[in-house]
Amino acid sequence: MIKMQTASTTEIDDIDDALGEILGQLDLDTLGKNSVGILFGWYEFVETGVVGALCERLPFDVVGMTTMASASDGALGMYRLCLTVLSSDDVSFETAVTSPISADNCELEIETAYRRARGKLPCDPSFIISFFPFVNDISGSDILKNFDKICGGIPIWGSVASGMDITYEHCRTLWKGGADKTVLAMLLVYGPVEPKFIVTSIPERNMRDSSAIITESEGCVIKEVNGMNFGKYLESVGLSMRTVRESTTIPLMINYGDGSKPVALAIYDMRDDGTALCGGETPQDSALIIGQIDRDGIVETAGASMEAATDGGVKNGVLLLPCVSRYMMLTPQQDEEMELVTGSVGGKAPYVMGYSGGEVCPMLGKDGKYYNHFHNYTFSACVF
Repeated sequence: MIKMQTASTTEIDDIDDALGEILGQLDLDTLGKNSVGILFGWYEFVETGVVGALCERLPFDVVGMTTMASASDGALGMYRLCLTVLSSDDVSFETAVTSPISADNCELEIETAYRRARGKLPCDPSFIISFFPFVNDISGSDILKNFDKICGGIPIWGSVASGMDITYEHCRTLWKGGADKTVLAMLLVYGPVEPKFIVTSIPERNMRDSSAIITESEGCVIKEVNGMNFGKYLESVGLSMRTVRESTTIPLMINYGDGSKPVALAIYDMRDDGTALCGGETPQDSALIIGQIDRDGIVETAGASMEAATDGGVKNGVLLLPCVSRYMMLTPQQDEEMELVTGSVGGKAPYVMGYSGGEVCPMLGKDGKYYNHFHNYTFSACVF
């Protein structure tokens, strides 16, 4: 069994006060034989030295990421650092970080780090928690594709780091001893634990009635739908390329054909030639539905996720990573989703929530197996 403790602070500038506040909320004397930390926090906690000093004081490894906003045990907001401690006598934890990754070395660097951590375990981990960097020349989807291949399809849950805005300038992955824009951090969890992965994205009422088929694509680029240029297809259903280019509220629902539910992807770049770069893989012959995200849909899907997370009673711990786009779209009531989480699980079980720059969450196929997927606009959770 994994036990979970959380602590947080808003003290950015004074290292001693920040550490005193966080460590004062933890009971380190009750930790099990094996422990690990997960950090979610505003980027300035890295720059002022609070993250580094905290990691030095903790008697276990740490992984994590910067995030635009975070919440734990009733405390929530943008300018916050949240520490989660996982502890167990029968479940073990191994962490590893890559060297800086790029399109050229991504597979090699992930494999090297994974093998290093895997070699300390008696057999394959039960699941993996990982935090990806935002790297200009390789997408989060491609990073996950490499990682999935290397670990043999073991469930991976996690996120791309987020920051103070959508430029990704201040995004960092975190680990004990460092913070970097281009490094991937991973936590291998081994032992008798069966996590429950939850992912919700767009309510069905926010999806167009008819689906189409991607008839030509390359990686994350859609070229043709229903045999016509994608830009022309959009026009045929009443959407101009300009509207799609300028909007952040039009996700694409992609059915990968593995029996899992459709995955929500963002259009990162609507190109002049009518092709579109998306946030994840868009395989040929996949079904595509155009959706829409709005405030009511965000609240509805967050509520559905929390119902699923708390179904069956109190849990040992809940980790939550909704898309940062959801937080921004809720402005000026941007804390509404975090408040909903606090009202749903607060006092029932330890929880921590951070906003994601791209969600990594497995989904169950019809064969009962988990398939790793990369998501946008999504509320994802890991319950154990």
